[in-house]
Amino acid sequence: MQAIYQRVAEKFVAKVNIVFLSEESLEGEFRRYFAKSEPSLSTEGHFKDVAATISSTPTGVAFTRTDYWNGIIWRMFEEAWLEAGPEVKSTPTGYDKLTVLKLAHPLLDYNLFTQVLLNLQGYTGMRYAVSDAEKELAGIKDGWKHPKLNPFEKKSKKIKDAKLEEEKKFNNVLSRIRAVNLIAQFDGQVSFRVSPIGSTPAFADSRNLSMIGVGGDKYLRTFPNLKPFYIAWAPGTTPRITRVDNGPGWPNGQWIYAEGIEYPFVSKSGGEILNEVLFARKIMYEVFRDFDVTKETCIMIPRMNSVLVVTASAGDHIKETFERLKAVYPVLELYEGARIKELENEVEEVPQQQNA
Repeated sequence: MQAIYQRVAEKFVAKVNIVFLSEESLEGEFRRYFAKSEPSLSTEGHFKDVAATISSTPTGVAFTRTDYWNGIIWRMFEEAWLEAGPEVKSTPTGYDKLTVLKLAHPLLDYNLFTQVLLNLQGYTGMRYAVSDAEKELAGIKDGWKHPKLNPFEKKSKKIKDAKLEEEKKFNNVLSRIRAVNLIAQFDGQVSFRVSPIGSTPAFADSRNLSMIGVGGDKYLRTFPNLKPFYIAWAPGTTPRITRVDNGPGWPNGQWIYAEGIEYPFVSKSGGEILNEVLFARKIMYEVFRDFDVTKETCIMIPRMNSVLVVTASAGDHIKETFERLKAVYPVLELYEGARIKELENEVEEVPQQQNA
C-alpha cells in the first residue's frame, strides 16, 4: 500500500505544479468547475456554500484566488487518487489524504506545500466561541466610561506606542472587537488564497482566519485532548530569508529569491510582505516535517508574526520542534493557550497585499 500512496503523492504533486504554474493555469483549473451556471461537481462537502453563488451568476462565477480552493484542491487530490491509487476505485479517506500529504511534503517547496495543506487539512478540532465573546464585549461596552477613548466607535484605530494604562486597555479592547468580528465568520469551512509560482503569497482566506490577532486567542476552543500553541515573533524581528537579485523583475518589479525555493518571486513592494509571509509558511512547513499527521492532530494557520498550531494538549512534539527552530531563529517564542498580555498590547498591523 505504501507504494500506492507514493504513486498518488507523485501524481498529485505533478498536478499541483501544473496548476500553480501561472495565473492563467490557476484560472483554467477554476473554470473547469465554475464556468457555467451549474457547477460540474456536487455542492455538498467542500462546496456546500457554493450553490447560492452559482444560482445568482448565470454567466459563471467570477474567477477568484481566495474562494472555493479547498474544494478545487480536494478534487485535484481525488483525481490523483483515482488515476494512480488502488485498482478498486473509491473515494479516498481522511487517512489516505494525510498519508499522501506526508509523502508530498518533501516533493514540494514550502510556498506550494503550505498552500495545499491549508486547503486540505481539517479544522474540526477547533472553533471560536463567538457567543462568549459577544457577551463579554457587551459587558465591557456597558462599563466603558472614558471621555475621549472609545474602542466601540467604527473608525477607532489602535494607539501606536501606547504607554498609559488606559491606552493599553483601549488597544486590547479594540483588538478583541476586531477579532470577534472576524471569528464570527468561521463555520468550519474555509478556503485559503492561492498564488501562482513567483507571485507574492498572502495572509488571506475566505473566513479571514488569517487576520485574527491576539485578541481572538482567548475565544479559541479545541477538543479536550487538544490545545492551541503559538510560535510567535515580535513585529519587526522577522528573520530575513529572502534576497533581492540585481537583475530586473517583470513587470516593473524586482527578482527576489527565498531560501530553499528554486524559482524567483517578482515583487513591486521591495519584498517585505513576501519575506513576512514566506517566513511564516517556512515555520509551518518545518512543523509539519516533525509530525506524523496520521497519528497526531496538527492544525496550523500562519499569520502575521505567528503560526497557530492546534495539537495534542501535552505538546511534546511541538515543544521539541520549537526548540529545533529556536536554535536557528532565536527571535521565536512559544505560547501555550492565549498569548501573554504583553503581546496583546502590541500594535497589530497587517500590510496590504498585492493581488498579483
